[in-house]
Amino acid sequence: MNKNTIKTVAAATVFAFGMSVLPAPAYAVSTNIVAETEGKNTLTLSQIQDLAVIYNDTVDSLELSIKQLENQEAMTRNQKRDAQNSLDDIGNSSNDSLSGTTDYIDKQIERLEEQIKKEEAKPNPDTDKIADLKEQIADLNDAKKDAESASNSASDLMYEQTLSQIDQINDALEQLAEGKEDLQDALKDLEHIMRYTSAQLALSIVQLTDSVALIENQIALIDKSIAVYELQEKLGMATTINVDTQRTSKLEAQNQLRDTQEQLDNLKRSLNQLIGRPVNNELNVVPMELSGVIEPAPAFTQELINEFVKVNPDMITLLEEREDLKDSVKSGMGSDEKQDIEYQIQAKDMELKKQRQTAEDDLKAMIATMNKNATNYRISKDKLATERKNFAIAQKKFELGMISQIQLMQNELTLAQAELTNLSNGYQHYFDWQQYKLARQGIAIPSFVQ
Repeated sequence: MNKNTIKTVAAATVFAFGMSVLPAPAYAVSTNIVAETEGKNTLTLSQIQDLAVIYNDTVDSLELSIKQLENQEAMTRNQKRDAQNSLDDIGNSSNDSLSGTTDYIDKQIERLEEQIKKEEAKPNPDTDKIADLKEQIADLNDAKKDAESASNSASDLMYEQTLSQIDQINDALEQLAEGKEDLQDALKDLEHIMRYTSAQLALSIVQLTDSVALIENQIALIDKSIAVYELQEKLGMATTINVDTQRTSKLEAQNQLRDTQEQLDNLKRSLNQLIGRPVNNELNVVPMELSGVIEPAPAFTQELINEFVKVNPDMITLLEEREDLKDSVKSGMGSDEKQDIEYQIQAKDMELKKQRQTAEDDLKAMIATMNKNATNYRISKDKLATERKNFAIAQKKFELGMISQIQLMQNELTLAQAELTNLSNGYQHYFDWQQYKLARQGIAIPSFVQ
C-alpha cells in the first residue's frame, strides 16, 4: 500500500467537491457545529473548516476501507490459528496412522513366532519351514522400518509446508497492518488538507468581496467625475475628451466588476458545496484578523533539512522499497538473483540521493518564498499606515474646504486599495506558515489547491 498514492487520491477527491449532503462523524470535530450554524449565512473561518471536515464523504470512503482491512486482518488471524493448530494435528495424525500399521505388523510377527515355536516343539521339526518363517519375520521387520521412515518423511514435509504457510500469513498480516496505518495517516492528513482548502476558499471570498466594494466605489467616483466634467464642459472649462476618457474608464471598471463578481459567486458556490449547503445559498465570511507580528521564515539549516527529509513522503516510500528489496534476499537464492537484487538496491540508493536533493531544494524554495512574502507584507503594512495618515489629513482638508469631495474620494480609494493589498499579503503570510507546518509533518498540499 503506497501511502503517498493514498494521500494524492484522497486530496484529489476532496478538491473535486464530490461531497455528500449528509453529515458524517469525523475526527475530533463535533457534529454540534451543524446545529450551531444551521440557518446562519455568515460564518467564521473555524466554522467553515469544521463543516468542510464533517461534510467530506472521502472520510466515509477511507473509514470503510479501514474497516475492510480490519475484517481481512481478523480472517487472516483465524487462518493463522488454524494453521498453528494443524501443526499439532500433523504429529497426532502421523502417530495414529503409524501406530495402526506397526500394530498390524507386530501381530503378524507374533503369529509367525508362534508357528516357529510349534514347529520347533515337534519331534522332527521342518527346518526349511522354520527358515521360511524367520525370513517372513525379517521381511515384516524391514516393512515396519520402512513404514516408520515414510511416516516421518511425510510428517516432516507437511510440517514444513504448514510452517511456510504460517510465514506467508504473517507477511500478509504485516501488509494489512501497514495498509491500515497508511489509511489512518491519510485520514488524519485529509483533515489538514480539508482545513487548508476551505480556508483558501473562505479567505479568497473575503478578498473578492472587498475587491467588489472597491470597484463599486471606483465607479461611483468616476460617475462624480463625469458629472463634474460635464458641468465644466457646459461652462466651457473642459473638453469632450475628458468626459469620454472617464466614460471609457467606467466601462472598463464595470467589466472588471462583472468578472470579479462572477469569480466571487463561483467561489461561494464551491465553498457552499464543500460545507454541505445548497450551492446558491447566501454565504458571507467573517474576515480573519491579521496577526500583528510578521514572523520571519525559519533558518535554512542542516538540522531543518534532515527533519524535512525524514518526513518527506517520497523518501519514506523509497526507503520502504529499499528495505523490501533487502528482505527479498533468501538463503537459497542463486548468485545471479542476489546480484540482480543488489543492482536494484544500488539503483534505489541513487533515487534516494536524488529525492533527498529534491526535498532540500523544495525546502529552500519554500523558505525563500516565505521571506519574500513576509517582506511584501511588511511593506504593505507600512504603506497602509501611511495611507491612513494621508486619508486623515485629507478629511481635515475637506472639512476646511481645501479639497473637493472627488479628491477626498480618491484618497479614500487609495486607502481601500492599500487595505486590500495588505489583507492579501497578510493572508498569504498566514498560508505560507500553514503550508510550512503541514510540510513539517510530511503533508504536501496538492499543487491545484495552492
